[in-house]
Amino acid sequence: LATVEAKPEAAHEVEAALKKMILPTRAEAGCVRYELFRSKEKIGTFYLLETYANEDALASHHASPHFAELVASLADKLASDLQIQNLSALDV
Repeated sequence: LATVEAKPEAAHEVEAALKKMILPTRAEAGCVRYELFRSKEKIGTFYLLETYANEDALASHHASPHFAELVASLADKLASDLQIQNLSALDV
């Protein structure tokens, strides 16, 4: 689960950059789930719910050109560092 907090003046740009990631990420071989959400309470806060087949698939995602492009494009647009929480499913 990734949390992205945009600076208020950059919220629309951050949203567009995150939306641009959806199709190429879902096309990755190891991507099981990739969903983008916008907070209703905190303008400019976005959540990415991501599931990968294994750690190698996640590493491939982080090494992809579209991920590198996203990171570069967000460099001066975030209000705080990207927050990533690694979770384990309990219902399987």
